Amino acid sequence: MKKFLLVVGVIGVTNLLMASSTWTCYRYLSGEPTGGFVKISADSKQEAEQKAYDKYKELGYNFDSVNCK
Repeated sequence: MKKFLLVVGVIGVTNLLMASSTWTCYRYLSGEPTGGFVKISADSKQEAEQKAYDKYKELGYNFDSVNCK
């Protein structure tokens, strides 16, 4: 029973550590930030930038690139 609880505890902690982070993503046009931002939940910066890119496209905004922090 102790081993079972230990395994469940380790899995729970691992899931918490691997949880998505919230990223603030900005769009850029001609190398300059255009103002405004979107909040994205993602596991990595690359994933956040792809989601932000898709979101800006969906909203119909013009931009050359996206940068997330």
